[in-house]
Amino acid sequence: MSKILKVGKALTPFEDIGEVAIGIENDKIKKIVPWGEISREEKVFDYSDAIASPGFIDIHTHGYGGNETTSGEEEDLANFSEAVPKHGVTSFLPSTVTASQENLLKVCSSLEDVVERDRKGARILGLHLEGPHVGSGDEAGAQNVEFARSPDSGELGELFEASGGRIERITLAPELPGSLEYIGRAGELGITVAAGHTAATYEEAIKGFNAGISICNHLYNGMKGFHHRNPGIIGACLIRDDVYVEMIVDMHHLHPAAIEMALKAKGVERSILITDSISATGLPDGEYELGGLETIVEDGVCRLEDSGRLAGSTLTMDVAVENMVSKLSVDLTDAVRMATINPANVLGLQKYGRLAPGSIADITIFDSEFNIMATMIDGEFVYESS
Repeated sequence: MSKILKVGKALTPFEDIGEVAIGIENDKIKKIVPWGEISREEKVFDYSDAIASPGFIDIHTHGYGGNETTSGEEEDLANFSEAVPKHGVTSFLPSTVTASQENLLKVCSSLEDVVERDRKGARILGLHLEGPHVGSGDEAGAQNVEFARSPDSGELGELFEASGGRIERITLAPELPGSLEYIGRAGELGITVAAGHTAATYEEAIKGFNAGISICNHLYNGMKGFHHRNPGIIGACLIRDDVYVEMIVDMHHLHPAAIEMALKAKGVERSILITDSISATGLPDGEYELGGLETIVEDGVCRLEDSGRLAGSTLTMDVAVENMVSKLSVDLTDAVRMATINPANVLGLQKYGRLAPGSIADITIFDSEFNIMATMIDGEFVYESS
């Protein structure tokens, strides 16, 4: 069924094209025209006082509303998918934490079943394995080092098969033995590889990038710090034009100056907003668990109970975009770009993250105060505010 979205502002996201009517037929955008070209015969949804952008894409999120990817429970994944559209998310990569092979096989099997299910929620693009091939020192952050281990292509093959070929991304520490061969195998399977929870030196990071790593996992967090005589992986990330950087812009994980420095080095076009959200997101402060580790959430900030380390976030994508604009004075178009087309591009998704004829009709509609008014996926409304 065809429909028209009449919006007061549309972000492509390369530019603000102002007041337009977005024509949608089935699951795709058919046309984008001035208001004056709306036909009387067309069904119009009036959002003339609102802003439309491509749907937000979160490529690093562990859970929401009491639901956790690593639980391996089908209902957790389904509930997760159905909850996040109210924050403007139309596609996401449910992300695991470091766990046993048995646990991860369960997650992969559940993912395949949920993806095949007919449901009304954000599109699951595939699975993101954050770990288990991570460092076991301070860089581990909130990863459970009991299960941390060196890369094993045999394990990867088992997981890939169990998921029905739906592992979309892996995060690992490139300094670990066997990492370069593992990165190559992941590339052969079409899996995007990120570097994270790593103590890699500058030289080790460069070798990883040359082998195929294309993302720096939540920049600055979970990695060896920068020093002017030992720049490490942070320095390598910032100077490589072919590497994207993720940032958790909850104003707890990163100082504003660190965000600005990354933007100056990488440019908007290589910067990606993520949430790194955990199951406590959307819930009251209290005690929770992440990958078998006890956590405490106070004032929305999650930390490991024993060490006080940050343990993911309770950030949502709408707030991440708002923070970029209101806290860092980034242009709205640029902030939206970091939440839409950039994550789509790093995963090679050419028809997502764009408002253009022929693109998938995944659209987020919000007001000037960043309240989500409606979220559309495949041309159908999956969320509308009351």
